[in-house]
Amino acid sequence: MGITGNLKTMELAELLQWLSGAMKTGTLVVENGRIQKQIYFKDGRIVSSASTDPREYLGAFLVSHGFISEMELRQAVKMQESNKMLLGKILTTIGAISEQDLHRMLRLKAEEGIYDVFTWTEGAFRFLDDQLPTSTMVPISIDVAALVLEGMQRLDEWRRIRERIPNTGCVPVAVGPWDDAVLPEGGRQVLAQVDDDRTIEEICRALHASEFYVSRILFRQAEAGRLKVVRPRALATAAAESAAAPAAQGPGPALAPEHLLDAARGLADEGDLEGALRHVRAARALDPEGRKIETEGVRLETRIRQEVESAGIRLDAVPVLSRKMEELTQVKLSAQEGFLLTRIDGTSDLKSILRLTPLSSLEAQVLFWKLHRAGHVVLQKKR
Repeated sequence: MGITGNLKTMELAELLQWLSGAMKTGTLVVENGRIQKQIYFKDGRIVSSASTDPREYLGAFLVSHGFISEMELRQAVKMQESNKMLLGKILTTIGAISEQDLHRMLRLKAEEGIYDVFTWTEGAFRFLDDQLPTSTMVPISIDVAALVLEGMQRLDEWRRIRERIPNTGCVPVAVGPWDDAVLPEGGRQVLAQVDDDRTIEEICRALHASEFYVSRILFRQAEAGRLKVVRPRALATAAAESAAAPAAQGPGPALAPEHLLDAARGLADEGDLEGALRHVRAARALDPEGRKIETEGVRLETRIRQEVESAGIRLDAVPVLSRKMEELTQVKLSAQEGFLLTRIDGTSDLKSILRLTPLSSLEAQVLFWKLHRAGHVVLQKKR
């Protein structure tokens, strides 16, 4: 018999322990309105997992931990589209990763995905008795008791991290040489992204990495006195003063979510869809629980999506470079724009390209809209 409930009334630790103790076989589905995760049980042990969060896709996870390169991921995804093999199998076949490392990373990916749910403040769950995927899974076996213990410890650590790094709008700034004693596997890649300008969110995107993974590495360096974190409120003030509507007279009004939405409308009217979207996201970040802000934010995002799609920037469209890459290297582009341009091969549609990046579909569409308007790319129908 399946069970349903809410994480507010039955905590994840209690739920996992109950399923383990009852020796359950089936699929636990947990979702919070943005992300859905599936945890597969067999005889009370976790044997695999899946997530709709692009940062938890196997390819993105392996890139973020330094096991494969962007080029290897791109090659494997193209092969997968034609032969339908498991991505992990393709990566081992082309020699991008060993079988041993792949198995270890699959287990780590499953664990990290579940640890993330421990940080959710709300979410609904349902357990589907005796229902497991019909597709082939690479088998793993995770002891629930040990996982729950680590998950609770992670939750305590996450609370400490949040005191120093309140959200991904923060900018890490190096103040000394890195402390290698607190540097985990793959940590050097994260620290290489610290340039005193990139936000944590931008670092996460560049590495296909989760917020916890990046924040944990930066937090340890901050605790060691090698890094400081510039809080987003000061940054938002500066950004709002330069980009908000003329009516904003100082940092107080510019930081109000309502004023950010007003600025977003003005930017959209002026044709700056990227700036408009950025202001919408900033307003939501400042008031994540505000129903009015959420409703108006959705309305503005819908408007932005309609404008880019009316220009032909749809997920089934195929971007093609209209200029040589040598020319584009001389053009001033953002890191995200440059990243997307290097993923264009003339045959992959936007949806396929999105599989290689943790950008949301709307963010990617807006960037391609900018590239299209600048004459860097043209959009074609998929053959």
